[in-house]
Formats: sequence, C-alpha cells, structure tokens
Amino acid sequence: MPAYDTDFFDPWAQDWGSKNNVKVTVDHIALAQLPARSAAEAQSKSGHDIFGWFAQGGPRLYNDLLVDLSDVVKQIGEKNGGWDKPAEDLCLVDGKWKGMPDFVVPFLSSYRKDLWTTAGFPNGPDTWDDLLKGGEKTKAAGAPVGTALSNTSDGEMTWRSVLWSYGGKEVEEDGKTVALDSKETRAALDYAKELYEKAMTNEVLSWDDAANNQYLASGKASWVYNPISAYRTIENEYKKAPAPDHLFTKEALGLPLAGPAGRMMSPQWTIYGVWNFSKAVDAAKQFLIDYKATWPKNFEASGGYDIPFEKGLQAGPLPVLSTDDKTKGVQDAYKYVKVIGYPGPNTVLANKALDLHIVADMFTRYATGAQNADQAIKEAVDAYQQIL
Repeated sequence: MPAYDTDFFDPWAQDWGSKNNVKVTVDHIALAQLPARSAAEAQSKSGHDIFGWFAQGGPRLYNDLLVDLSDVVKQIGEKNGGWDKPAEDLCLVDGKWKGMPDFVVPFLSSYRKDLWTTAGFPNGPDTWDDLLKGGEKTKAAGAPVGTALSNTSDGEMTWRSVLWSYGGKEVEEDGKTVALDSKETRAALDYAKELYEKAMTNEVLSWDDAANNQYLASGKASWVYNPISAYRTIENEYKKAPAPDHLFTKEALGLPLAGPAGRMMSPQWTIYGVWNFSKAVDAAKQFLIDYKATWPKNFEASGGYDIPFEKGLQAGPLPVLSTDDKTKGVQDAYKYVKVIGYPGPNTVLANKALDLHIVADMFTRYATGAQNADQAIKEAVDAYQQIL
C-alpha cells in the first residue's frame, strides 16, 4: 500500500528518529527484488539494520545472521494477547524469535456484484467451483476472471491456496518428504487448466503483482483474487469523483474461496529481522517496539490491509473494516491462513521453493498445455529434491 508508506510509515520513522536522536533512512524495495537484496546483504554482511520481508521467509533462511528478538517479540505479544500460530511458524526458529511478526495480508474474493448476480451468484463465488461456473458465464458476457499465472507473489499464493483447498500439499507433515505427486495435486491442476481455458484470458500469463489491481480497476474483470488493496484502489477513485454508476458501487468482497478439502488461504505477510552485523541493534529493537505501539493508527493507515498477528488485536471488531458493511467479512479472513510449508512447518525448503516459484511454474505449465500433469509434477518434485 503506497499510501501507507508515504502517509504513515515514512513520516513516523523520521519523527521517531528526531525524538530518539537517531538518523533513520527507509528504503522501499520492489517485492520481486527482495530475495536478491536480502541475500546480497547477508553475503556482504552489510546493509540495513532492520530488514523487512514481504511474503518471504527471512528468519528461516538467515537464522545464523539474525539477532534473537525474543525479548522484543514476547513483550509485544504479552501486551496484545499472544501471537497466532502463523506468526510462530514464520518467525520462531529453534525456540528463538528471529523475526518480529508485523502483519498478515489475506487474499480475498474481489468481485463485481452486478455481473455475478446475473451469472446466478448474487453473493459472489464462495468456492473455487463457483468461480469456474460463474466465471465461465461472466467471461462469455465480456468480463473474465483474473489471477496471475506467472512468477509473482500473487500467483504463488493463489495456486498454493488452490492446491491446499483440493487436498494437495508440497510436503508431508515432517516438512521434508515431497508429496506433490498425488491425485489431489492432479485435481488442483485440472481445475486450474479448466479455469484458465474457460474463465480467463492469456493476459494473466504476463501479469506482475500490480496487474490484479489494475485489471479490477479497469472494469474489465468480474473477479480477482487479491488483498484488499484492489478494492481500496477503486474506492479511492470513487472518493475523488463519486457518481451513482461508478465502478466502486458495483464492487464487493468475499472470503478466501473454499475447495473440496476446505477453505484454506496462503497469505502474504510482513516480518522484520535485525541483522547481527548491525551496529545499532539496541536502537533497531526500540524502533520495532515503538512502531508496534502505534496500533491502531498503523492499521487504520493501511485501510485494513495489515491484519495483525496478535490474537488480542485480531479479536475485533477491527477499526476501518468493522464500520463498513462491504468489508466486515474481511475480519474473519485470518482464520483460514496457512503458512508456506503447510501441512508441515515453515522450513528452509518451503521458503526456497517459494523464491524459486516452483508451485506457480507447475500450475502455469499444465494450465497452458506446455506440459502434461506427469511432466509438470515431475519437474516440480525434481526441483524440491534439488533443494534438499
């Protein structure tokens, strides 16, 4: 959320620096560049004091190079009702908090209520099967559905959600036995292929992480799978020039979609780590403590994008979301969160597989007909085995 950075975080960080006699520099790095940037800083043992990972697993990958933040994280957790399991999965490494959980970003069903009502789903799609059945109709009416079939964070999270919702999994519960070769994975792949052919267009093959938002805002899409940012973009335009027939008046939000195995959603998230080669560890820790103490201003500034990991703050009613009938349901989205590595723990393997786009590649190759199911699964399994 660019406005969160420019209107809230950056000014707050500068103000904190002035009050604490610390020079604070904030760098905003493109999502696709984060893995390479964190690897470069780790290798050179120089760079930022605090590093923020968005939808990547820094604590697992850089355990030996990160400060133990247990004192900071436990203090924040005790104040706010404790941390939920996804926070522990991502940041608690060998009993030590090597990252500070900031927020989780749920993926939501963002749809055009008018188009889905005509298609026979007045409350939008609730399941992946609904999406296929209704999406085929909306595409025929000139409004396809859209989600990235490309090497993007959005694509990774979407297709993991589909995989898990169909009962598939990357690994067993031990976190290291590769389990992709299954009938459940094949069912998920078959679904993706059918959705691509019947309800989407080939535009999704070249999408970046901003394309979902742009597609919905263009008025061309009947549905996208995306965080609330896509909805907020259209809402902000409406606020500038409200009109009875504005696109925003037709937009609606739903929960993450459910599949035969249940309603499971792979989210994005932000977590912060402090490098142990930092020369300002104490200041970095205090910065994180004071930043987390800005609740609920930080949440309000995000427009409901940044769902907290703290159980006491999740309990609701949440600011911003609870006061709008269209967004009330978003408060429950965190209940369906599963973290990379599910059903096993979050591991180095899981995070490397995420950075290498193994899951998104597998779905794309099969959905587009570049490979059959056996070939796509074998290539993915081989990639996992190579990491191991």
